[in-house]
Amino acid sequence: MPILRYLVLLLALCAATACSSDDTILVEPGASLLVVNDSDFTIIDVRLTPVDNPSFGANLLRGDVLFPGEELLLGVPCDFYDALVVDEDGIECRLFDLDLCFNDATWVIRNNTCSVFGAAAP
Repeated sequence: MPILRYLVLLLALCAATACSSDDTILVEPGASLLVVNDSDFTIIDVRLTPVDNPSFGANLLRGDVLFPGEELLLGVPCDFYDALVVDEDGIECRLFDLDLCFNDATWVIRNNTCSVFGAAAP
């Protein structure tokens, strides 16, 4: 899967150069989060921010999309996050207090994860 190889390379380069900024999720060596799109909707945007921070970080998909059945591997520091997920129709879903404080974890996005996706479907 090309996006996965690209992100692994990008994360390795970022970790090697200690890159960080206010609008990106820092890479934490040894901690990974696998985002799985198990919904019927194409995800075009995934953003995280620490809980109660009104400013979401950059799109973690970096211009790509996450089709149904696809997955994405990310490096994230241990913390609780709020998330913004956007589908192909531009429908925004906000999720609060996600516990992403574990190593080698999986976050599965299902149709019922974001009820607004299904409500907006024709």
